[in-house]
Amino acid sequence: MNSINEIFGQTGEFDIRDMLADIGESGHVLTQTELTALAVTAAVGLLLCLFGLKVVRLWAALTGFGFGFAVGIMAGGAGGMDTNICLIVGLAAGIVLAALGAALYRVGIFITVFVSVSSFCTQVIRPDSSILFAVCAAAGLVAAILSVKFTEVITILATAALGAVMGGTAVYHMLAVRGEIIHILICAAFAVAGIMIQLLLESKKRKKKSLKKAAKIREETSAANEVERARAMMEDLDSISSDNVEEEK
Repeated sequence: MNSINEIFGQTGEFDIRDMLADIGESGHVLTQTELTALAVTAAVGLLLCLFGLKVVRLWAALTGFGFGFAVGIMAGGAGGMDTNICLIVGLAAGIVLAALGAALYRVGIFITVFVSVSSFCTQVIRPDSSILFAVCAAAGLVAAILSVKFTEVITILATAALGAVMGGTAVYHMLAVRGEIIHILICAAFAVAGIMIQLLLESKKRKKKSLKKAAKIREETSAANEVERARAMMEDLDSISSDNVEEEK
């Protein structure tokens, strides 16, 4: 644990390019293990890209655990604790953040956006110093703060971007063709598709909520009308009864 960058590279970040460094070499033939790892990474990336907001509590639990684990290890290392204690502190912090992220929607959004954006920035910038790593973390923090007000939009953009980098990079390495432009185009296509699908799902969700709200209002209005009609009938009956009594007199 020589630096913050190393800690995050080992515990919390989706450092796909480091994992696939050897695979990207010219003439490299994929082994069964590598192919399986790429397929799993592509599946997870696509799931995050296409359904990030819809299953945000799950992502919050996963990212919260990873981030909490990394921060716990850093805190333990800064406090001079030995490796086993650092791991225990990291596990405890990870479990706490995972539970908070899964149980509290706003906390989950904040954690998911922060980790997603900071992870995405590390893949694009490839920080080799603490300053650049701090820039990536700052970008994640700004996005997470903005997600408090613009919850759905920021979450969709963050998860689609990270998912596109994960899934797009994995798919690129499974293809026979090579070229940075092709790599970028694949990731960009995944990002666009992810944003569009997530926006569509969110639109359907809001429409469904609006229909339920409208139905509830109609039911309440109908019930109020029924009560008003019943009251009017009772008043008419009282009026008829009073007229009959006066006629008998």
